[in-house]
Amino acid sequence: MRNSAQRLILFLLIWGWVAGSALTAQNITKSPYSIIGVGDIIYSGNATTYSMGQTNQGIRSPYAVNILNPASYSAFYTTNIEAGATWSKGTFKGAANSTDVNNAWISYFNFGIPLSLKRGIGMSFGANPFSGVGYNIRSTVTIPQDTFAITAQNNFVGRGGLTRAYAGYGMRLHRNVSVGLNGNYVFGEITNTTQLLIPSQYLMFNANEDKSVFIHGWLLEAGIQIHDTFSIQKKNVVKEYNWVLGGTISPETNLQAQQSYLLRSLPIGSSTGLKDTIYSEKGTQGTVTSPLSWKAGFSFSRTDVWTLAADIKGTQWSNYRSFGGADSLRNSICVSLGGSYCPDYKSKNFIARLDYRLGGRYEQSSLNARGVGVDVLSLTAGIGIPMAKSRSKVNVGVEWQKRGTTDNGLIQENYFRVFVGVSFADKWFYRYRYD
Repeated sequence: MRNSAQRLILFLLIWGWVAGSALTAQNITKSPYSIIGVGDIIYSGNATTYSMGQTNQGIRSPYAVNILNPASYSAFYTTNIEAGATWSKGTFKGAANSTDVNNAWISYFNFGIPLSLKRGIGMSFGANPFSGVGYNIRSTVTIPQDTFAITAQNNFVGRGGLTRAYAGYGMRLHRNVSVGLNGNYVFGEITNTTQLLIPSQYLMFNANEDKSVFIHGWLLEAGIQIHDTFSIQKKNVVKEYNWVLGGTISPETNLQAQQSYLLRSLPIGSSTGLKDTIYSEKGTQGTVTSPLSWKAGFSFSRTDVWTLAADIKGTQWSNYRSFGGADSLRNSICVSLGGSYCPDYKSKNFIARLDYRLGGRYEQSSLNARGVGVDVLSLTAGIGIPMAKSRSKVNVGVEWQKRGTTDNGLIQENYFRVFVGVSFADKWFYRYRYD
């Protein structure tokens, strides 16, 4: 018991330090599409559900944390600690050329605790990136004069994003019904810089506009899972099966925001060396609207052998507002399919004890640039590698993703990603009785 408490204290100290410093300091994306809204929304599930096409609503495991449906916390049998990271290699393809980009980030820290095995009560807390902003865009602009026009350059640079720290509670209301609630505290700063650069022969000052917004507030997410287990016996072999129907909803919420704005001139023919302040405004109070989001899913499995899952989710991004202004966003909807297979988790053969996972998803994303929808197609695969004599695993997966199109002067993004997660499952805080 003392060793368990010491391990918990040590983990909390490490988790608090890493989550507070590493997650908020990451450069998660370099996509030009992150200029829209609060940036690219980051998948917050673990490596297991990621490799199954990001299906999660019907997933409940005694040995892993599914934060995307808090009703699943009622299934905890062990204390579960998870951490994950993602590496991404992307190619941005335009009508005339292409650019390669690479980046990596810490994906999640999760902690799950069974509070009562008898009554099916569990809790979870952790942290993960919520969104990322990381664009660097150049474009030309025409400035009309009395007798001629000047062709100048606009530079758009954005950095930052939002981080989510959560705490959740799940319980079994009935033998076949579980519910849960996550409280998500979202916070972070997004900075945007715009420069107007005029050729030096026109002897005109350039301009530099800096805008930063700090966003913070609570997002609530309620979940439900209806589940059951049944057995079929054939030739003295009993096979156990499970099905789960799940769903979550997160209501529309206004997050608090503080905005600072600074407009300054630049020397003639230079993009550096700030000259004079033209306009400055600090601490403007406002709100950023996080829209209504819903998810639903189903899974059917044979215990410890295979799982099939399907999800659908939607978000009303057309209701997004930042300081009262809308953006180029539309309502999104996503369909995901996935599955896993383990030949024999009790086998002495290492290959037979591996989990093999496949998945795919299609998303009509929230992005609508120049009147063209930016959709997403993704295929995933992964392997779960068991640790000796435990339910702990190392989960490794890959994703191929295509986002967007080159139509109408847009950018098509192609990604290859590798994600790794470690899931520790152990029995802590138990009192053992001896006769």
